[in-house]
Amino acid sequence: MEFHTFYDYFLYTKNWAYVMMFVTLPVYVLYWNTMLFPKKGPWLFGDDDEH
Repeated sequence: MEFHTFYDYFLYTKNWAYVMMFVTLPVYVLYWNTMLFPKKGPWLFGDDDEH
């Protein structure tokens, strides 16, 4: 089977699911720890002064 473009090969191999998983999970974690709960985060810019 021929792939004229990388996009055709990309869709054919179904690797987009893995790529989206590895891209969205870290972004979601960063968003959750920095935007939603910047003070309560156990890591990543969390305040350790209270302990």
